[in-house]
Amino acid sequence: MDDPNRAARRIRSLLPVLIVVCALAQLGAVLGVTRFIADTVTDAPPGVHSGASKTPGRTTADGDEQHANARRIAIGALLERRSGAVLSRDREAFTSTLDPQSAEFRQSQIGVFDNIAEVPFAGWEYEVVTPDAFELSAARESALGAPVLTAHVDLLYRITGHDVAPVRVPQYLTFVLRAGTWYLAADTDGAGAGMRAPAQVWDLGPVTVVQGTHSTVLGIGTRDVMRGFADIADQAVPRVSAVWGESWPGRTVVVVPGTQVQMARLLGAEPGKYARIAAVTTGERGAAADAAAADRVIVNPDAFRELGDLERRVVMTHEITHVASRAFTRAWTPTWLSEGFADYVGYLDSAQTMRTAAPELRRDVKAGKVPERLPADASFETTQEDLPQAYEMGWLACKLIAERWGQAKLVDLYRTVGAERPPGVDAPDSASALASAMVSVLGTNPDSFTRTWLDYLRTQAG
Repeated sequence: MDDPNRAARRIRSLLPVLIVVCALAQLGAVLGVTRFIADTVTDAPPGVHSGASKTPGRTTADGDEQHANARRIAIGALLERRSGAVLSRDREAFTSTLDPQSAEFRQSQIGVFDNIAEVPFAGWEYEVVTPDAFELSAARESALGAPVLTAHVDLLYRITGHDVAPVRVPQYLTFVLRAGTWYLAADTDGAGAGMRAPAQVWDLGPVTVVQGTHSTVLGIGTRDVMRGFADIADQAVPRVSAVWGESWPGRTVVVVPGTQVQMARLLGAEPGKYARIAAVTTGERGAAADAAAADRVIVNPDAFRELGDLERRVVMTHEITHVASRAFTRAWTPTWLSEGFADYVGYLDSAQTMRTAAPELRRDVKAGKVPERLPADASFETTQEDLPQAYEMGWLACKLIAERWGQAKLVDLYRTVGAERPPGVDAPDSASALASAMVSVLGTNPDSFTRTWLDYLRTQAG
């Protein structure tokens, strides 16, 4: 996964510097709806080496095109067999698509097939995006000892009961032709060209699946542990719906890797990057609930287990708030509003005050270091020294709106800022979208609101 727009906040708990992240991709690059159609894939660009041998005497463009089409059709048929084998749980059919001479890869793929035994797939299919996507070294071609074809292929899958559109996962595959039959021989040969596929939870080990009332948990670990996550999610969903309303599916998928290092693998990050991260929400900004690929709440089990019951509730409710509000979270939605709103819902009815939930900001205010304005989006980058204060400012701004204008107005403000613009109307910038929404929903403007908010900070700081 590309590094998405991200945000983090500190949770007061046994880990005083624990951070929670919401990762909402601004572009739908990793999500979408596309089926495999073999004869619509474009040919490789001139000079790209496929490694496939050509029929002697074929020199015409038409002949090359026919040869390329034949390869695409054959690879398409192979991938369709692979899809069918996954959906029908046919281990023998799945194994038959693997290169019999690539023993290590063959064994690892059979392991992956076994790992997904419990996963309730509603769909599993492939789309060839780019044939001849990368070159193999002469040594690698020699080791395979057969004509080859490389390709960027997207896996598209859906989880039953959750995904109305498929999650799209890029893969970089090597196929070999042996005795007239194409097989899948490798999925890591593209790494030398910087083409690395993101890991899925079933790449990490056998997946345990627990179905909750409002959730599906996919995890590496015992059923009792996964049941605990399902219970927390099931408690959080009604809390979110009580604030946001019922205009979202009211269900979530929680992914629980075995370790923090595995979490980083799922997110395509360096192992230590998420050492202080409790959870991440992935999804697509602004996509309607009936058209978007699914959101995932990805948990860091190492950090999560150190939290108390209240902090676990806050973390899960915060993340599921992002799931619920995703359709109205746009590229122009101010981060203080999206993160502050998620914190507001997470902390609701928890009796948290500025003293307990915003100690860094309270300390600054009492020392005379009062902010001049609401935090800019850049303040939420994880490298910022004052990151906790940014989240605390957002939470208190949303808390103020709920107290002064009412909770329904806070929700209305969020929806109005993120409302879809008519066709042909350019996307607004963050400042203008917020200003317009504040006038129409709250009857105030950003300057006036900021003054009110600063007075509120001083009062709350005591």
